[in-house]
Amino acid sequence: MSDFLDDELCEFSLQEVEGERAVLRPLGEADVQPLFELIEGSREFLSEHLPWPSEECRTPEDVSAKIDAWDLQAQMANGACWGIFEKGANADLKIAGCIMLGWVQWKNRSATVSYWLGQDFCGRGLATEALLLVAGESFAMGLNRLELTASVNNPKSAAVARRAGFQEEGLCREYERIHDHFEDHIRFSLLARDFC
Repeated sequence: MSDFLDDELCEFSLQEVEGERAVLRPLGEADVQPLFELIEGSREFLSEHLPWPSEECRTPEDVSAKIDAWDLQAQMANGACWGIFEKGANADLKIAGCIMLGWVQWKNRSATVSYWLGQDFCGRGLATEALLLVAGESFAMGLNRLELTASVNNPKSAAVARRAGFQEEGLCREYERIHDHFEDHIRFSLLARDFC
């Protein structure tokens, strides 16, 4: 059985992480309404490249259920979500988006990562900083490989991956079905040895 799973690495240290412009922290009940308002205010913008804004998170209760699901993933050590909070004046923090780890495979020391920001928070370097912070946390937990995909129709998301040092690996044909059509995605990866 020890061949199947490496128990000593199956722990998640989900904690607050601070960068220059952003703070990442696990989401809680107090974040439900602000997160819902962020999604609601950016729903059309987010729906351009993501399927869930038009299908999920339609009410504060939906957002609360999503936060509970992320918390369960973290408890099971197979996923995690941090809220991305932008630092403001007087140490104020405004929720700007989320960054998630998923499909954690401890045996292979790999996971996927995805991220999104509300429309008003784009172009400030928050997604790039959040991606670098999560990479640091992931590699410190013992992961070796992070991968992500970005739609070929979403060059800004691909630019975030490149700025964070992710290497392009190739094209995933018809990777995602969104709004009744298939979109190709570019696959990126970052290895622990490449991270500095």
